Amino acid sequence: MLLQLNKKKKSKMQQVIMKNICTVFGLGNFTRMPGTLGSIAGVFLGLILLYFLPIQLFIVFFIFLLAASLYAIKTYQKVVGKSDKSEIIIDEVLGQLLVIMFIDLEFLEILFAFILFRFFDILKIFPANIIDKKYSDHYGIIFDDIIAAIQAIIVILIFKFNYGKFF
Repeated sequence: MLLQLNKKKKSKMQQVIMKNICTVFGLGNFTRMPGTLGSIAGVFLGLILLYFLPIQLFIVFFIFLLAASLYAIKTYQKVVGKSDKSEIIIDEVLGQLLVIMFIDLEFLEILFAFILFRFFDILKIFPANIIDKKYSDHYGIIFDDIIAAIQAIIVILIFKFNYGKFF
């Protein structure tokens, strides 16, 4: 009986942790623009991490967060249902973190990198649209945003290559 209570308590605690990861501590529960709020959180997290960590540790953190997010979304979806819920915004955080790695930390570059990522994330240009339509599981939720981030990075790199700076 005691063992069964401990399993229920552990399961409930795990659900709370997974929900907090997926919704970025409840930020995704806002009814207006949860994706944009997740992206803003990603920008601030990225700026803080890049200020305190060398890029190598930033990349390690990103990979760890990616793996943890995949697990958290998979677990959270089992509880709430198998679709891409709007409150799941950790994918926007990951996308924004990926884009932040490729810019100079100047206000205009940060602003336009944010806008570019949101543009590609909202429009879901090929192949993100295919991922978004075919996969509603944890992989689909994360990887359409990773593709949007890569598309934004490509635009940033084109500007940097042609003009020496992104903005």
